[in-house]
Amino acid sequence: MDSSKEKTAKNDSKSELKNEIKQELKSELKNELKICSKNEKECEAYTGHKPVPVKIIAKVLESICKITVETNKGKLYGTGFFMNYSDSLKCLMTNYHVINPSLENENIEIEIHNKKKMKLKFKNRYTKFIERPKDMAMIEIKESDEIYKDIEFLIYDLNCIKTRYPLYKGVDVFSIEHPCGDDAACASGTIMNIYEYEFDHDISTDNGSSGCPIILLNNNINLIQVIGIHKEGDKKHNINGGTFIGEIFNKDLINENKNNNYILAEINIKEGDINKNIRIIFSYEKWTRICKSKIEDKYKNEEEIKKCEIKIENELIPFHYVHKFKSKGKYKIKYSFKNNITKTCCMFLSCPSLTNIDLSNFNTNNVTDMYLMFAGCSSLTNINLSNFNTNNVTNMEGMFEGCSSLTNINLSNFNTNNVTKMSYMFEECSSLTNINLSNFTSINVTYMEFMFAGCKSLTNINLSNFNTNNVTNIEGMFLDCFSLKKENIITKDKKILNQF
Repeated sequence: MDSSKEKTAKNDSKSELKNEIKQELKSELKNELKICSKNEKECEAYTGHKPVPVKIIAKVLESICKITVETNKGKLYGTGFFMNYSDSLKCLMTNYHVINPSLENENIEIEIHNKKKMKLKFKNRYTKFIERPKDMAMIEIKESDEIYKDIEFLIYDLNCIKTRYPLYKGVDVFSIEHPCGDDAACASGTIMNIYEYEFDHDISTDNGSSGCPIILLNNNINLIQVIGIHKEGDKKHNINGGTFIGEIFNKDLINENKNNNYILAEINIKEGDINKNIRIIFSYEKWTRICKSKIEDKYKNEEEIKKCEIKIENELIPFHYVHKFKSKGKYKIKYSFKNNITKTCCMFLSCPSLTNIDLSNFNTNNVTDMYLMFAGCSSLTNINLSNFNTNNVTNMEGMFEGCSSLTNINLSNFNTNNVTKMSYMFEECSSLTNINLSNFTSINVTYMEFMFAGCKSLTNINLSNFNTNNVTNIEGMFLDCFSLKKENIITKDKKILNQF
């Protein structure tokens, strides 16, 4: 009996001590974070949730910000957090419905823990937007930003995804958020359900909490593990939704090239253009080429080409496309490359105003067809293809045809082992003075007709690795190469020399 009484007394003592610690933490929490009373009352409803140590809150708080967007309809609030995505990329994370491309010209303000504020502009920043239901936005933060030295960047553990980490129903999590645009508030809860890239949680949230981090709850201040981002709430059922960041990073962002997304210029549709067929073809950065005509491109219906998409406002459309605009006004066009693209044929075809192309980060690992890729870019003076992977390419026919302003081109990294067509490849590149193709092989090439025809300024050419044993058509290979002399062609292939 005495032993039983002693146990009961000890349990009561432990319970009292826990309550004291809980109350002390609540008091400290309120003083440290100035939790809004509304959120505090909601938190009290969840009696089973663990308190978050103040030292953890204080550390994470330096990585949290309040986001205010001023629109014609008033102010919209959200929460964001700063994360070290990689050594070279530090970013602000939030929801797509908080910050997205449609707000590019709106007044977006970021306020951090010490009340310092910054106006956010997208220009010259890497951005990654993933629409609903994933609902994520990633915006680069730079050292030149006025808030940079005052914030901490959370380090995300890429192994912390549901397939590699024990994320399960009932695991304890917490968030720090700005409900209703008020001061920062902390709330804890648990993971309730887990799906493919989404999860349900019961952390208390309110309008303005969107975009806050969902963090695993432990007492290790050196192990802040962000597992997801809060995106929606259901107060009626006390269930909120979130997205696992790791699932998105591993599937959508990791190894994806920054330059695979291009924001193009606005096009102005006038009254007379409404309901007319407007042909849209790829353009680069600030220059957009459109013309009123029907498409006569033999590649337009092929499935592979649809893996390249143009986005007009919120509508995704295929690579080469005829679009009927239903109303006048300015339309923003975004072009998006997919990593699994297999054909880049006609990509920059007939873009006569294009002067510079830097595709050093463009992923061409799976590309097999580069037919007419840059053909007709008559003003092009600079082109960076230094990281092009051409291992799988079979067709380079007319690839640079008509690039009459190019004076130099570096193709030293090109692998042409599988190429079968090189006809017209450099035709009418009339300003090229030298072409070093010493790494080119042509063992599988069957067509080379008019390959350098019209290269009027060409004085030297290195074709030392060319083998024309399988070539069936080499007609006019050096037609109208007025400056090129036979002795300046480096090759042992008699079939090539016989073209003079």
